[in-house]
Amino acid sequence: MVTKLDLKKRRPINKREAKLFNDKLETAHGLPFSFEAGKFEKANSKDFDVIIQNGYIIAFLIDDILHFSVRGLLSNLPDDGWVQVDMGAVRFVCNGANIMSAGINDVSPEIVKGQYVWIRDETHHKPLGVGKALLDGKDMLASKQGKAIEALHYIGDKVWEYGAKD
Repeated sequence: MVTKLDLKKRRPINKREAKLFNDKLETAHGLPFSFEAGKFEKANSKDFDVIIQNGYIIAFLIDDILHFSVRGLLSNLPDDGWVQVDMGAVRFVCNGANIMSAGINDVSPEIVKGQYVWIRDETHHKPLGVGKALLDGKDMLASKQGKAIEALHYIGDKVWEYGAKD
């Protein structure tokens, strides 16, 4: 979970990085995306690197996999990689809680343990956070107790707030 965000070495991405990030995003989310040299910035934190667009963090690089942040997901919603929570779990997700199996009511069929996923609400299917699956998707639905997803980023955390007050 993101507790502190101390970014260093913020700079525009170059052509090689733009191609690399486009390829990584295609691999992680199956989405074509056009990172362009000079139009996006890269910065380093202690635990991961981030991609910044118009002053906001739209993606982060963790374990050599590029993932959209919630802000990135709001404008580039993938068709897969999601876990859906019931409306009773939304406030907990938005406060940074890990996602428990009991609050999950649907999953994208390809979810496997260890995969990075995005969490959405059941009513509007809007992204609420990003986490790491601790169970396969079918096991998340079958289980009614225990932790299913480790929360990494959510609406209102340091990644979400970055740039909002600058």
